[in-house]
Amino acid sequence: MRKLFFGVGLGIILLLVSCQTEEGDTPVRFGQLYLDRLSEQSVSERKFLEVSYEKLFTVPDATDIFLYRPVPVSVDRRGNLYALDDFNKVLKFSPSGEHLVSYGNEGGGEGPGELLNVTDFGITGDSIVYVVDTYGRKTVSFSIDGNVLQEKKEKDQPFGYQITATGREYVKFANGSTLLESRLDGDVFEIISSSSLVDEGKEGFMGLGGTILTYNENVLCVFHQYPLILQYEPNGTLVYARTTIGYEDEFEEPEMETVMRGGMQGRRNVGRYFHTSSNTVENDKLFVLGVGPSEAPDKTIVIDVYDVRTGEYQHSMFPPEQDRYYTIYQNGRIYQATDSTIVVWGVEW
Repeated sequence: MRKLFFGVGLGIILLLVSCQTEEGDTPVRFGQLYLDRLSEQSVSERKFLEVSYEKLFTVPDATDIFLYRPVPVSVDRRGNLYALDDFNKVLKFSPSGEHLVSYGNEGGGEGPGELLNVTDFGITGDSIVYVVDTYGRKTVSFSIDGNVLQEKKEKDQPFGYQITATGREYVKFANGSTLLESRLDGDVFEIISSSSLVDEGKEGFMGLGGTILTYNENVLCVFHQYPLILQYEPNGTLVYARTTIGYEDEFEEPEMETVMRGGMQGRRNVGRYFHTSSNTVENDKLFVLGVGPSEAPDKTIVIDVYDVRTGEYQHSMFPPEQDRYYTIYQNGRIYQATDSTIVVWGVEW
């Protein structure tokens, strides 16, 4: 299940081509996508900042709560932590690590609040917690105290969901005719659809796992296996398409591989991962967790920072520990998920 957060078996199979165009040229083919424009970073190597970390506390803070394969948290404006645990429920903790409430009911996924496979979640206005149930084909909203408020059934499998302060929704799908769409007051805009692909013969959206984030009213896409960041306006207008730092020329497009598990045949993507799902936006900066930086071959992960308004790379920093699964930067802190805990680190610049 963890592999869903690294985009295995979800997204679009892209065939990246070698041609690059300067920003302003239109259109440009990037794999199977047609983009209005595409630009590379102005630098080719990472610039690392020296930072130090202080371990503040560990979640959970008591033995009566056990986390099984948690993934990174979201933090509300009051400092409360929200963690996805084992991909089927979201837990809320106080700023000091005390467990407060859980979101998601046990069951087969059909009843109110029952979740099968959560792939995304978030907090809206410190009063509503929403979760995305991919297998259940729905998004579920909970009150802050854990009561089910609303369930929205989706036509296809949702994989990501974001909502802005004005109520505009962005939904990323794992299959169907639309990869990404925006919604507001009944109006729906297809931002990336199968009709915008160069090759519509590919099956589903296999290959392009990734994260969607909001910046004001716009949406950002950060892909896992492709060195690309996109920002769109709500109506689908492309603000920018930027390659990410560390792209260089060593890119090899992922391939689909058939595997057998438990006597059943399945498929997975094989290829390099450039980023994970641990990405956040804060103070006009986009924080992206990069994988395998070439500038430090003994390191596994690195936090890359971009200007979210332009996609221009700014600097990088190493997280407090390596090979410790998921790490995000939010609220001026580093949140690191291990097998059964979340460690909260203070950052000193």
